[in-house]
Amino acid sequence: MSTIYLNNMLAKINTQFKWTLLGLSIGLVFLLISLRDIDVQAVYDSLLTIKFFPATMVIVAGLLFMLIKALRWSVILDPVTHVDFSILHSAVYIGTAANLIIVHSGEVARSAIIGKQARIAASAVLASIGVERIFDFMVVIVLFGVLLITSEKLPDYVTAAGFVAIFMVVAGLITIVSLMVPSKTRRSVRMMVIRYLPEKLSVMIRSQIKRSLIGFSTLGSPSLVIKVFFLSILQWSCIVFAIWLCAYSVGYTATISMSISVWILMVIGLTLPSSPAQLGTTQLAFTLGLSIALNEMQIPFAASLVYTCCVNIPYMIIGAFYWLRVGSLRKEPQKNDSIN
Repeated sequence: MSTIYLNNMLAKINTQFKWTLLGLSIGLVFLLISLRDIDVQAVYDSLLTIKFFPATMVIVAGLLFMLIKALRWSVILDPVTHVDFSILHSAVYIGTAANLIIVHSGEVARSAIIGKQARIAASAVLASIGVERIFDFMVVIVLFGVLLITSEKLPDYVTAAGFVAIFMVVAGLITIVSLMVPSKTRRSVRMMVIRYLPEKLSVMIRSQIKRSLIGFSTLGSPSLVIKVFFLSILQWSCIVFAIWLCAYSVGYTATISMSISVWILMVIGLTLPSSPAQLGTTQLAFTLGLSIALNEMQIPFAASLVYTCCVNIPYMIIGAFYWLRVGSLRKEPQKNDSIN
């Protein structure tokens, strides 16, 4: 048993190492692209004159985003199970911090935490996070529509990012519908799984799929769908506002269209593996998005550093704090048991 556990751990570490290495490579490439034709001294000068109040408000906007994100998740999970809001809030921070270190690892981390706390299948919780992603990209489509209406001409890379979001929403909805609605094709696939896989493995797969379908329950309630969509708009508005504040803090008043463009590029860029603290991905999104009406890159790059320091790094610190707290709570019952 210990040998199997050790092999699983080594395989997991190897996978995480590969994702981290890939993320570092992509982040480095993005960082180099964003640093092209940049006067480092000018960036440094912009950071020296940073406005304290807007920079502080960036932190507040980032914290508000996490609060609404946890509230939205509680609404999505409501048909499945009730989880204390403070636990959801801490799990959101832990998951976000994990994603900022190893991309897409946070979804698994918070699914495991809530699954254990609520005593439901982690696959059902993971499905609820899939629902989150659908709504996230729906907001991207809505704000992309706003850009199309309000902007005379969008850069090709922003337009491409908007259409990628549309594709992801359509693909996600098709996947969910195909899982939830009975069909002959899916029944045939299930029979193939039963026939060719070992019995224990096929039972486990079917059980996990059945459990995960519970996580999509929110989509069956029109009132909950409207509520989740409203909260999605609200939470991402905090990030768009934070982006605007980042530019303002280094002396540039960006338009709403520019802030939305930066956000869309960040969301689409983060579907790829990214480096720790999303370094490189954030910088490229800012330099491309804010350069729509700017002829120089120093201010956008300085604004991106403000975002990294005031949003991503606080998420990592708070997430680490909650992770250590969860670890200490796990040890407490063991200590009490040993005393008794």
